Parts: sequence; C-alpha cells; structure tokens
Amino acid sequence: MEKRSVDDIENVPHFMGINSHRKPLSRAIDEMGFAMVHFELEPGESFSGGHHTHHDQEELFYVIDGTATFEVKSGPGAEPETHEVGSGEVIHFERGGSYQTGGNEGDERVVAVALGVGEPRHGWTDTKVLFDCADCGRETVHDIEAVNPEDERMPEPDEMVISCQDCATVAEL
Repeated sequence: MEKRSVDDIENVPHFMGINSHRKPLSRAIDEMGFAMVHFELEPGESFSGGHHTHHDQEELFYVIDGTATFEVKSGPGAEPETHEVGSGEVIHFERGGSYQTGGNEGDERVVAVALGVGEPRHGWTDTKVLFDCADCGRETVHDIEAVNPEDERMPEPDEMVISCQDCATVAEL
C-alpha cells in the first residue's frame, strides 16, 4: 500500500508547452500496471500536442470539473468530430483507433484525470501523430522517435524526431 497526495507529486508539463499543470501520478508510485495523469488545464491549454493515437495503450479521460473538448479524426485528411465532455463524464479512446486531441476551449479551468491501460508508459514508437507534411503537401501520419531512447518521458522537442511515414521528411516543431 502506498498513499500520496496529488499536491506532493512532481508537476511535469507537456514538452511542447501546451499545459502548465500535468502530474503523472502513476510515475510517482512504484510498479503501477497502468498510466494515470492528473491535469488542470487553464483556458486554451491542451492534454496533448495534437491529433495522435497510441498502439500500445487505450485511454480514458475523466473530467472532474469543467468541460473538455475533444476532436477525433479517423485518419489523415478526415473531417474531425467534436465531443464535449463535462464534469462527471468520461471519454474512451481505443488502442490504435482514431486520432484524438483534447483541451480546454472554455473560460473556466478543467480538472481531469487520464488513465492509460496496456502499458504503464506508452512508447514513442507506438504513438502516431497527424501533421501537415511540407514535402507531401497534405496531412500525413508521422512516427515519433526519441533521439536517446533512455530519455525521460517528456524530452525536449529537439531531443525527438517526428517523421512522415509517406516520405520520411522530418517535421519542424
């Protein structure tokens, strides 16, 4: 048994600067078999840096307070579907399913918890993102690689490579 206060867990904001309050709860407790992250999103902040899917983990977002807005796409170039998730509601994303992104588009703070099941930490190579490829001239699926695979969970943008699956062009962050 291990008891911790969320207030005592280290704050690890997203490496792209898209949120200011992100606490990886499961990282603070040894031997967790799933991922759990506590978020407090100010207006305009996001859970992630853009549309993505995880091939090694399914995700469940539980909104504790406020309203989060999620955008879901079936693949590159697809029209997005928008889903508002309010206080006391959850939204689930299957492993390797649609590409999703979410955040706070309102005027009040959003408090939420994300649960990832499958692996306690998803790997960079198992995460696929949608970006506009400069060489292809359209939105394509991109692979992510950490420059140093032993890097911490949230490396700096210059410590990762995001490349187009169609033409191998490296995306500029």
